[in-house]
Amino acid sequence: MILGSFFQPVKSISTDEVRTIVKDKSAAEYCLLDVRQPGEYAEGHLPGAKLIPLGELQSSLDNLDSAKPVIVYCRSGNRSRSAVGMLNGAGRQDVFNMDGGILAYNGIVASGPPEAGVFCFPDSLSPGQLVAMAWYVEDGSQRFCEKIAQDTFDQKVDQLPADLIRYKKEHKQDLVELYRNISQTDGKDFPAAVLPSPPTDVMAGCVSVSQALDWSKGRNISDILDLMIALEANTLDLYLKLGRQVDSDRARKVFFALAEKEKIQLDAVISAFEQTIGEKRS
Repeated sequence: MILGSFFQPVKSISTDEVRTIVKDKSAAEYCLLDVRQPGEYAEGHLPGAKLIPLGELQSSLDNLDSAKPVIVYCRSGNRSRSAVGMLNGAGRQDVFNMDGGILAYNGIVASGPPEAGVFCFPDSLSPGQLVAMAWYVEDGSQRFCEKIAQDTFDQKVDQLPADLIRYKKEHKQDLVELYRNISQTDGKDFPAAVLPSPPTDVMAGCVSVSQALDWSKGRNISDILDLMIALEANTLDLYLKLGRQVDSDRARKVFFALAEKEKIQLDAVISAFEQTIGEKRS
């Protein structure tokens, strides 16, 4: 099983290049894809952009013309990076992430999030190692949620981090049980002894936990939620890919079940994000 392509850097395009394309090319020659929420789109979007919110992209792939290159954008580049990864995973290669999102396009320069790909899946993992890697991703995401719950969230969305932490713990236990089933052991050596070099600083999207926490310092809730949407979407994409790749029916069911739970988490983060940006508008 070749997994190195899961979190490879995505193709990108600058806002200046996008402005030139919009100005000089016919709209029939390319597709602009906005993966933000409807309220954000209504406030302003690039000319001719098609709206498919990130949370709906997996179920809407057939709505994109496969003959056209796709330029994906969001608010700041977090969600669009995840969207490009999803489209690449579905076999679309002529897809580009607009650097900096619509903030940069409008002349507002925002520093980007921690770069994905700090730790990537090796080219080959055994089934047990694959499950262990997924466990470390969940564990890192849990620790990230625990830390930002202490430092960032307030009463307006205070239930969200607790719900996410609970889901991460449940996912980890599901993965322990899956490993026991695959290995036919009691799983006492899982996960530390299963991988030669346990990736203890990795979280959703193969982002470094420590770098994500450093980036989050001093950010407002909307910025944090924007990043979390992208990370949750990456994890959803991962479980869907694993579910399609594995040979074991048991493992396939577990990964697809985890994907369903991840979709619930993604929707919850999107809802909280919409709440915060709605309050800014009012």
